[in-house]
Amino acid sequence: MSHSIQFSTPSRTLHLPHSRLHRPLSSFSFRQFPLTSTFKHTSLRASSSPSPDSSSSSSVLHSPNGTPAVKSEERSSGIDVDTVTEAELKENGFRSTRRTKLICTIGPATCGFEQLEALAEGGMNVARLNMCHGTRDWHRNVIRSVRRLNEEKGFAVAIMMDTEGSEIHMGDLGGEASAKAEDGEVWTFTVRAFDASRPQRTISVSYDGFAEDVRVGDELLVDGGMVRFDVIEKIGPDVKCLCTDPGLLLPRANLTFWRDGSLVRERNAMLPTISSKDWLDIDFGIAEGVDFIAVSFVKSAEVINHLKSYLAARPGGGDIGVIAKIESIDSLTNLEEIILASDGAMVARGDLGAQIPLEQVPAAQQKIVKVCRELNKPVIVASQLLESMIEYPTPTRAEVADVSEAVRQRSDALMLSGESAMGQFPDKALTVLRSVSLRIERWWREEKRYEATPLQAISSASSDKISEEICNSASKMANNLGVDAVFVYTKNGHMASLVSRCRPDCPIFAFTNTTSVRRRLNLQWGLIPFRLSFSEDMESNLNKTFSLLKSRGMIKSGDLVIAVSDMLQSIQVMNVP
Repeated sequence: MSHSIQFSTPSRTLHLPHSRLHRPLSSFSFRQFPLTSTFKHTSLRASSSPSPDSSSSSSVLHSPNGTPAVKSEERSSGIDVDTVTEAELKENGFRSTRRTKLICTIGPATCGFEQLEALAEGGMNVARLNMCHGTRDWHRNVIRSVRRLNEEKGFAVAIMMDTEGSEIHMGDLGGEASAKAEDGEVWTFTVRAFDASRPQRTISVSYDGFAEDVRVGDELLVDGGMVRFDVIEKIGPDVKCLCTDPGLLLPRANLTFWRDGSLVRERNAMLPTISSKDWLDIDFGIAEGVDFIAVSFVKSAEVINHLKSYLAARPGGGDIGVIAKIESIDSLTNLEEIILASDGAMVARGDLGAQIPLEQVPAAQQKIVKVCRELNKPVIVASQLLESMIEYPTPTRAEVADVSEAVRQRSDALMLSGESAMGQFPDKALTVLRSVSLRIERWWREEKRYEATPLQAISSASSDKISEEICNSASKMANNLGVDAVFVYTKNGHMASLVSRCRPDCPIFAFTNTTSVRRRLNLQWGLIPFRLSFSEDMESNLNKTFSLLKSRGMIKSGDLVIAVSDMLQSIQVMNVP
């Protein structure tokens, strides 16, 4: 049976034989409208809602600060977009928008509503909660503050919950926020529990077998090597250690120990990836509706699959994305299968650097980023990006170069840890990430505009292959035509992620009708997620989108856009009327 693909313009229609294409496309139509033409308006399905071009159209829009209230019957005709992104689009145009997403770990320095609002205004896309620290009540208050911030101020900040994991950790330092270990000091690491105040320079350890496993002469690394000790004596449950590299000790910091130049990992390998405490935290995350759960010290894909099955069996759990933290030798060994099973990955360089030689960390980071890109999974580069800004208002030049390299590798997101959780300058640290990201992205567009990164096919089902080819073609066309934006209409976010994977030069407007999908898309490179109620009729969707975005001043007549949809599997090229 003969097939043809239709390319249509107002003046002519071309028919090309199906054999001219490498792979079949369901619908591949190019619609180029002249700048002076009038775009036909199609009425919306919701008869109770006013049409977008009516004088009362502004009443159906959600205002940036959440007020005045929008009537429920009008809400379906409105459009939600992050307040900061909307301001950037209006002030500087499409090309100015940042593509790399930013994650901030929330801690004592940033848990208040005003501090969270300052981070959101500074460009925070995802708020991370580290379950190693704080009570569940504390985390619940932060989650609800972020949700309130989104509702009242017009942001779209997603929430990521990071499990503690069952690796060996220090205790809580007797309630102190931190402790300083100086060179030559002797500290005691013990499995004993203390009811009253503990002796000076004494640290509890979470693992009961610690004193039996460690040997005199071993090297003990705290928090991936931020502080180092030599084991000098064992006395029952107590291990005496000499500080050889001074530094700051933080509650719940990870502990590893080395013997004869090799990591001692036999006992760690027997510990479960998800501890009993982690399962309780996961239930808490489901109940609170977090958007992502990051799993610490993932050893195999089996752990990810088990957690995803657990989430899918619980109300609301299926909407939560699972992020695999790559921070151990086991995770590197089973890298591809872990990433395939997960919804994204995190390059946790601090703990990873405690398990492999330091000089191997940059190569491991580049490999993880590359594999995630190939398999269409978002990747986060984390740990010690701007470590010096915990104490100082400006970063080192080496830290800026490190951040620049992560952006140049086209990572989806960068993450602040202690810099935003307990640092003295969280807002400035976020500003550095944002400004460096914008500058390197602009350099990439100016100098590497037509550089193509070959991406392997990842789909097996016929429908998925079609979507993949459409998104590859749309991204290539976007670069060649110099379009202002790619519009993606997606219900589950998959097609938006396929366009993001191609890293086109222009921003990607991802329209979805689900709030949870919108927040999850906020983790992926280049995506500007909108909440918009849309139908199966693409012309109606485009009419509605153009009208609403123009009324908000985010697009203007003459802008060139490419529109793709996972409902019709189509490509359309057009000027905004």
